[in-house]
Amino acid sequence: MKRGQLQIQESIFVLFVFFIILVIGMVVFYQMEFRSIERMRKENEDVTFYYLISYVPAMPEVVCSEKGIVEECIDLVKARAFASYDNDYYRKIFGNRKIILNADGEKIELYDFEPSKYSAERIISTPVSVYNPRDKSYTIGKLEVHDYEN
Repeated sequence: MKRGQLQIQESIFVLFVFFIILVIGMVVFYQMEFRSIERMRKENEDVTFYYLISYVPAMPEVVCSEKGIVEECIDLVKARAFASYDNDYYRKIFGNRKIILNADGEKIELYDFEPSKYSAERIISTPVSVYNPRDKSYTIGKLEVHDYEN
């Protein structure tokens, strides 16, 4: 082989090794970014899940109000009416979750969309003030949010 051909082959080999290292680096970088994005998605789902425990009692559909004055409690009559209402609008807000209000010995499922298959279930609960407008009394209830992970 001539000296010029040897230098060309050497240059091609160096470029080949360089591109292999570049491709390996890109694959490793992609995997790291994918894991980072997946972790951020999971954190976002967690924040949304914990946000619901404060969002639900403040919803106009169930919050106590009299003559335009809003109180920090759940209206039992409104909650029962909301539970009987089925709308895809809430599916966009709540997703694959179940929201239950336990008050006065009664279990009211405000929202229920339990998927047929899920890998895990998380539950968060908080005490809430529940107002019964029929007898104008306040009781303590328990609001539960169930989250289903796929």
